[in-house]
Amino acid sequence: MLHTAARPVPLSVSQGPKLKTECAARTCKLLCSRPYSHHQQLHRTFTPVMASASFKQSPTDKVLLLGITGITGRCALSGLLSGGLQPSRLLAVSRNPNSAASMAVAQQGIEVVAGDLDAPATLEPHLGRVGRVYCHALSGDAASADPAELARGRALAQLLTGRDMQLVVYNSSAGRGSNAGISQMDQKHGVEDVLLDAGLPALMLEATMFMEEFWKKYTRPGLLKGSFTFSLPGDRPLQLVAARDVGLAAATALTSSSPADWAGQRLPLAGDELTPLQMCEAFSAAQGGMPIKHSSPPAWLFWFLSRDLWRITTFLRDTGFDADVAACRQRVPGLLTFEQFLAATCWGDTARTYEQGIRFDGLLPGAGKQLVARD
Repeated sequence: MLHTAARPVPLSVSQGPKLKTECAARTCKLLCSRPYSHHQQLHRTFTPVMASASFKQSPTDKVLLLGITGITGRCALSGLLSGGLQPSRLLAVSRNPNSAASMAVAQQGIEVVAGDLDAPATLEPHLGRVGRVYCHALSGDAASADPAELARGRALAQLLTGRDMQLVVYNSSAGRGSNAGISQMDQKHGVEDVLLDAGLPALMLEATMFMEEFWKKYTRPGLLKGSFTFSLPGDRPLQLVAARDVGLAAATALTSSSPADWAGQRLPLAGDELTPLQMCEAFSAAQGGMPIKHSSPPAWLFWFLSRDLWRITTFLRDTGFDADVAACRQRVPGLLTFEQFLAATCWGDTARTYEQGIRFDGLLPGAGKQLVARD
C-alpha cells in the first residue's frame, strides 16, 4: 500500500500482491554546505522558499526529466507545468520515444529523447544541455524491490558527478528510520544516499500516500459501488499527497533563483490528512451523495498475501506518516486537499479509468476554476 516508484496502494484483501511503496513523510535533514553528506543532519526546519517568477534558463540549461512517462509520472508532469516550468525548457528521457506514453508527453510541447540508465552512455549526449534534473522513478511498479533501481541510481550519480548541476530533485519514499522492513521503501532511501554521497546538490521529495492510488482498479470500482475496503481503522488518520503535487513541489525548487537553498534537504510532502471515515464523506460528495461504507480487514490477513503488504499495513496502522501538513502547504503553495483532488480529476465521472491516465481538468470546489499552468 505505498508509493509509485512505490506508492502506498489502498489495502484491500482483493488486491493481492499488487503493492507499491514509495510513501514518505519526514524531513530528516537540511544541509547548508557542500559536500551534501547524508550523515550530516540538522533539526527540522520549514523556511518558505518561493519559486522565482523571473527564472530564466539558457538554451543549454534545460531540466532533464527521468521516469516521467508512466501514469503517476505524467501526473507529476502536470504539476511541473502548473508550477511554472515551460514545456520548451524540459527534456524528457524515454527508453522508447515512439511509445504512446512518450508521444503523449511530446504532444505537450516537450522534447522527448531516447535514453536508458541501464545503458548510461545513451544519456551522455543530452547532459550538456541540462543544469537541473527531476527524477520521478527509476523502476516500475512491483510487489518487491527491483534491484535495478539502485543500480540505476548509481549510474545516474556517476553521470551527473563532475557536471555543473544546480539541483537534482528525486521523488523518493518515506519512512526513513521507521525500521518497517519494507523493501521498496528501504531501497529508495538507498538511492537517496547514493545521490547525496556523490556530492550532488540533491533535494529528496518524500511523499506520503499518493491520492492517485484510489483510482486503481482494485479500489475505484468498489468505491463507485459504495464500498471502501481499506485496512485502517475508521478513525486512524492517513496523510496523502497527489502525485501531481510532487511535480508542483519539484517545480517550486527547480524554478527557484537560488536552487542551492533546496539542496541537501529531505522534504516531506502531505497535502491532506484524513481518516477513512472522512475519506468516505469526500468520496460520497464526489459521487453525488452516494453513501460509502468503510470496512477494515484485519492486518494478519495480509501476512498470507504478501509480507511487504503486511509490513506496509502494520506501518500505517501502528506508526504512519508524520509530515507537518500545514508546513508543507506553506512551503509549497497549491498542494491539493483530498476534496480538491477528487474534483480536479473528475472522480465522479464513471467513464474515466486509471489506465486512461489521470487528467486534472475538473473544477475546484468553491473556486469554480480549473488548475492551469502558470504563465
